[in-house]
This record gives sequence, structure tokens and C-alpha cells, in this order.
Amino acid sequence: MDGRGEVAGALARSERQGAMLLDQLRFQNEVLAEIFELSDPRAPTPHQNMQMIRIKASVALRTAAKSGLLS
Repeated sequence: MDGRGEVAGALARSERQGAMLLDQLRFQNEVLAEIFELSDPRAPTPHQNMQMIRIKASVALRTAAKSGLLS
């Protein structure tokens, strides 16, 4: 051990942050996949799809900013 557990605590925080970052990346990947599907130029409802794309992108951006992981 390292006396008062500083190294062990830092390692635990690092692992927790790594897991949170991985979850964030999975979410961002899912949102991008949905946006890709909605952006199909052959879509029968392009205006509605564009609105959904804006909503999904806005949620993904707010989530990333709120997490504090990417700053």
C-alpha cells in the first residue's frame, strides 16, 4: 500500500472515469448511428427527420458537456 491509500484512491477514480467515458462514447456512437439513418436522402419525411436530427444532436451535445468528461 501507499500509506494513506492515495495511489489506490487515484486508481479507483481513474477506473471509474474510464468506465464513464466508455459509456459516454457508446451513447455518442448510438446517437450518430440514429442520425445517420435519419439523414438518408431517400427518406419520405425529410423535414421531420431534420427536426429529429437536431434534437438528437442537441441531447448528445448537452450530455457530453454535462458529463465533464471531455473538457
